[in-house]
Amino acid sequence: TVGSLSQKPERDVLLQDFEVVESIFFPNEGSNLTPAHHYGDFRFKTYAPVAFRYFRELFGIRPDDYMYSLCNESLIELSSSGASGSLFYLSSDDEFIIKTVQHKEAEFLQKLLPGYFMNLNQNRRTLLPKFYGLYCVQAAGKNIRIVVMNNLLPSTVQMHQKFDLKGSTYKRRASPKEKEKTVPTYKDLDFIQDMQEGILLEGDKYSAVCKTIQRDCLLLQSFKIMDYSLLVG
Repeated sequence: TVGSLSQKPERDVLLQDFEVVESIFFPNEGSNLTPAHHYGDFRFKTYAPVAFRYFRELFGIRPDDYMYSLCNESLIELSSSGASGSLFYLSSDDEFIIKTVQHKEAEFLQKLLPGYFMNLNQNRRTLLPKFYGLYCVQAAGKNIRIVVMNNLLPSTVQMHQKFDLKGSTYKRRASPKEKEKTVPTYKDLDFIQDMQEGILLEGDKYSAVCKTIQRDCLLLQSFKIMDYSLLVG
């Protein structure tokens, strides 16, 4: 689906592009569009392909690099799942995070895309996750929906401390089990205790970070999203 986009002419993203869902059937024996494979028949759906192509280009992701990262080697399953029960995978080159999402979450993300598009164009310093693709695999009567995002914590970046901050103190302390990890993820109460002087930034950087966070929060507020956090490392 990514490769087929290269055959389509470049153009501006239109409002209807955010609602497009392309579907390709992969029969076991193959077809004139798909290769034969050793699995059962399945259908592969791509959400808003033209819009996500724009996002990938904006983030400097080349189509061949994107496909190579996701398809050349098996994905690495990460040990911890999210609070929602989602599964997380890592591409073998450490570039992308692949997350399974429920139907409502995928539907909501597609609904967010026009606002996300507008934010990227108006707020190039956004700290929101970078979304590269939204897909669905239909096989054996099941739907597996996945979203591809940037890997915020690649292994090449050495983290000495990291905090997941929500701006709340209710149950916001890292658990004893979390603290046993080599680089645990601390929370708001840990930050208040361990970083009493806060984080010192130069004046212009402080202003830029605050402005970016305010703009990102306004976007999230406009979509009535409140369960989000700031990862600080």
